[in-house]
Amino acid sequence: MNKTLFLSHRGESDDAQENTLSAFILAMERDSDGIELDIRMTSDKQIVCVHDPSLERVANHNITVAEHTFQELCKVHPVPLISEALDVLLPCKFIQIELKGKPFELTELRQLVDKHLALGKLIGLSSFEIETLELANEIFPDISRILLIDLEQHFGKFPSADEVALFCRQHKFSGISFKADFRADKSFVDALRSKGLRVVAWGVNTDEKGLAMADAGVDALTCNHAVALRKKYSERNN
Repeated sequence: MNKTLFLSHRGESDDAQENTLSAFILAMERDSDGIELDIRMTSDKQIVCVHDPSLERVANHNITVAEHTFQELCKVHPVPLISEALDVLLPCKFIQIELKGKPFELTELRQLVDKHLALGKLIGLSSFEIETLELANEIFPDISRILLIDLEQHFGKFPSADEVALFCRQHKFSGISFKADFRADKSFVDALRSKGLRVVAWGVNTDEKGLAMADAGVDALTCNHAVALRKKYSERNN
């Protein structure tokens, strides 16, 4: 039976500030299955963990990440480097790194990934940007590369598993991370996985939806309180 990984979305972000070392450390202290985080490039080509294009939402400073140096960002918010986040990740834990912004320079990230794969850590990439993920196909052929997608928005309807699989095959993606949807039942997920695709759910904004995605057998889901949701799922199924 497939075991769903409950990944701490931007760290355990219900209890610590998102995409900070505190949130990542808390996830590991709680023995989360892993971490999902977002990365962007600074003006001095540092790879930092930030979701939005600016720090306005998280730090109340309208500072654009791509237009400022790492040190300038750190003066207003505890922005971690991706290298620091990878150092926090424990062996045998999974990290899903979402690539934000275009264009994205991936050479340094490749070196970091190799270092931490050698330490027994599990690493995958994701992006909403098709072109960014296609670039990752070339540089990271050996790790999972999944497209973040709202299935109904993209296809104009809720698609069949065959339609999704064809789309992934055309772009040489390893799988999809779809916006959690009750229509994505076990038969839908099983059909995707039978075609060798990794299947992940994002947008788990209620426990009910998260439990449904785990019941459907997704490979992973992201949640702001992943450890608590995993416990709830385990207690319900034991």
